[in-house]
Amino acid sequence: MEDLELYTDEEEEAAEEEGANRTFIILVGALGGLLVLAICAFVVWAFFINPGMRAGIEAENHSIQATNEAALATAEAVTATILPTDTAAPVPTDTPQPTKTKPPTATATPGEVAGATVATPSPTATHRPTATPRPISERGVPETGIGALGASALAVGLLCLLIVVRRMRRPA
Repeated sequence: MEDLELYTDEEEEAAEEEGANRTFIILVGALGGLLVLAICAFVVWAFFINPGMRAGIEAENHSIQATNEAALATAEAVTATILPTDTAAPVPTDTPQPTKTKPPTATATPGEVAGATVATPSPTATHRPTATPRPISERGVPETGIGALGASALAVGLLCLLIVVRRMRRPA
């Protein structure tokens, strides 16, 4: 009887290990299949969907440019017809010289009542907003970020870190 019990315990352990391995293999297969589907979807997008999107955007840009050029031509034609022809400028006349005025006298403001001063709003100069100038470059967009060399160095550094961490976790 004792021999029979030992035999079943070993068989159960082997069945449990085999079940765990089977589950792991099924999950790895599912993740691999998901990765393959994602790669296929990207390839379909890159070769079939994206060119159509770009063509649509370029067509829209061309139509907007044509509309703007037509509006500019119309505005120039209207401006050319409105501009007056060469006419004689009016002769300037003598303007009277400014006269001296009396200096202002000190008077009580509405904010000053019985010795108490109340703040009144003072007029402030308005600021006219202007556009921020954009840098003009022959290459287009100015270079920003870490660049190709920085990204390569970062990738090599992370790979070295991965190797070091894996070796540290390995049992002696």
